[in-house]
Amino acid sequence: MKYLLKKLLQYYLKYITKLVLFIYRPTIITIAGSTNKTFVKEEIKKVLKKQGLIIRSNPKSFNTEIGLPLAILNLSSGYNSYKLWLPIIFQAAKAIFNKNFPKILVLELGISEPADMKYLLSIIHPKIAVITDITQRYLEGFSDMDELVSEYEYLAKKIDKSGLIILNYDNLRVRELAASTKVKIKFFGLQKARENIADFWQATEVIKQNFGQTVKIKYNDNIYSFKIKRFGLHHVYALLVGLIIEQLHLKI
Repeated sequence: MKYLLKKLLQYYLKYITKLVLFIYRPTIITIAGSTNKTFVKEEIKKVLKKQGLIIRSNPKSFNTEIGLPLAILNLSSGYNSYKLWLPIIFQAAKAIFNKNFPKILVLELGISEPADMKYLLSIIHPKIAVITDITQRYLEGFSDMDELVSEYEYLAKKIDKSGLIILNYDNLRVRELAASTKVKIKFFGLQKARENIADFWQATEVIKQNFGQTVKIKYNDNIYSFKIKRFGLHHVYALLVGLIIEQLHLKI
């Protein structure tokens, strides 16, 4: 009975969300990958807010079959409480009439089992996809790495023809996803490209200092310097993605 109720809730939220997205047609930016999704998401949000754009993104871990619709509709979760879910179900329907729906959604996609990506993309149609990394972190739900990689290949193939895919050049499996799509691609990473790539943001030098890190970034034969008040290469990768998004100058 509990399983049936969960499925009914899942599909109710799915179709309410699809209707809301059809009505308001926001630009959707997705972040997928085994690691570093949240830091990249936060950097994208920061960049877009600086441009004066109104956005919405996943809170906490709302990035799966039920969490993703809740994030889009800006609703909390009832978790395991039937009483808490009842008002949320009614609030979901009210979202159809929300005239202040944001123009941009920045959404993490959580993948832990085969066909998870297919289900999530049956709800949303991203304009831009960022793929941060593919590692064995969630491999226990898959038969092998090829099956896991196929989830991200599916995402690459489903991006709108006029859209964009942003790929981590340092991860070979992510880099090879470029062959799965015909849409425009931009790369980011620390490694030097082995081939000529038109759109490649490369962190050529990372220097740790007392305040954090100084990063030198190369793009189109130009070198730029940035300061990050935190430590760790995950922040460097997030900065690179943020610079790519900033360069797009999204006009909504």
